[in-house]
Order: sequence, then C-alpha cells, then structure tokens
Amino acid sequence: MDFKKEKYIKIILYIISRCTHKENLGKTVISVLLYFIDFNYYELYGESLTNEIYSKSRIGIVPKHFNEVMNHLIRSHNLYYRQEVYYYYLIKRYYIRQIPLFNFTQEELEIIDNVIYELSDFSATELLIYQRGDMPYKLVNLDEELDYNHVFYRDELYSVRNY
Repeated sequence: MDFKKEKYIKIILYIISRCTHKENLGKTVISVLLYFIDFNYYELYGESLTNEIYSKSRIGIVPKHFNEVMNHLIRSHNLYYRQEVYYYYLIKRYYIRQIPLFNFTQEELEIIDNVIYELSDFSATELLIYQRGDMPYKLVNLDEELDYNHVFYRDELYSVRNY
C-alpha cells in the first residue's frame, strides 16, 4: 500500500476549509477526522483513501505522515498556523491561505462530509475518547499499526454500513 500523499493533502485542505470557523480545529481534531475518513471509507469500499499508516499510542491514534505533510503545506505557503487558546489548552490552529479546487468522487465526498458533520464539533479530548472505542484501536497493542480490516468488527455505534 503506497501512501497517497496528494489525496491526503487534499483531504486536509478540505477539512480546514470546511471547519475554519471552528475554534477546536487543531492538530488532534484534524488527525482524528483523517482517521475516521480513511477507516469509514475502507469499511464501505474496501480501500483506504490515503493509505495512511495509523499507530496506537497512549493518547490515541497517530497518523505516520501527518507532521511531515503539515510541515510541507506550511513551507509551501498553503497553510499557516497560530498557537491559540482553546478553553484551558494551547492548540496549533491551522488556516488555509487559498482554497484549491477539490475533485473528490461522490463516494469520497459523502464520507468526508459525513465525518466532518458528525465529529468536527467535538473537542480534541472528546474525539480521543470516542476514537478509543473504535474496534481498530481496541484490537491492537500500544505502538502497533492499526489494521484497516478491523473495521469489519465495529459495533453499531461506529459502523457506517448503515449510511
């Protein structure tokens, strides 16, 4: 599975463009949204949108390429960030400089928009707690990579097969 960097970048930029007005839009929220977009798409269509590798850590799920891609987007002047206070936390808040054209398929857009609609208003802490209940997270040990096939063991709360 080769990492689909361009698709990953487009999804990140799309998330930020759709959620720029939300005060909670920091690194953790974007990472969790990416995770659910990839794994929900896999559950319905049998493939990942980005082929990102997600690992289990003590705080939640860590996408392997996230920091590298975000640094690239900042260096190439597609994004900038500011440290901002969100309740009692200091978060990296991302802003898009120019909205690109997005060419997602209808299926991709449906999954992406649904995840944004369902989860983007939660705080990072709430998302991390929710994420820990998802079967791909529960079925691996710390520091192990998550298996996309574990989405097929999801319970009704997490399953997207009823879309």
